[in-house]
Amino acid sequence: MKEEVKIIVKEGNVEDILRGRQKYRIEPPTFVPDVFPTDINQVLFEYFYNQSDVKNIQLLLENSLIKLTKSSATDLYISILFFDSILFMEDKGIATFKIDTSRLVAEIASGIQKFREELTKSITFDNGLTKKDPMKVIVRFNQRYKNKYNFSILED
Repeated sequence: MKEEVKIIVKEGNVEDILRGRQKYRIEPPTFVPDVFPTDINQVLFEYFYNQSDVKNIQLLLENSLIKLTKSSATDLYISILFFDSILFMEDKGIATFKIDTSRLVAEIASGIQKFREELTKSITFDNGLTKKDPMKVIVRFNQRYKNKYNFSILED
């Protein structure tokens, strides 16, 4: 897996990993009551947290998440799902590195403003699954962020 990750990094396919495109998709558990593009936690461990010998792996993850915040409502939502899982893993002490939270918060907030209308309707992932009104999830996440971390990804 380590060599595969180095090749993926070299080819610039990191966003495809996050999107769960084709060969990079890890099937989410069937017991999860929501739709996801890929198994986010497993992607984080397999492709990022277990790759401490890949140069700048943390920066690579951050920059890829930021790219997703700018490209489409679906990609932004994927970025938010990863961001939320990353915060959870950092809190539990199971992340092998920490991301620059403030940098990502600013980019996510900007993306939400840009794609707000689409986020209140529905988005479709590459695997064909559709998420209706992802903004409801974003609002719920944001409430937790305000209470637990004292930041907001929504302009109040």
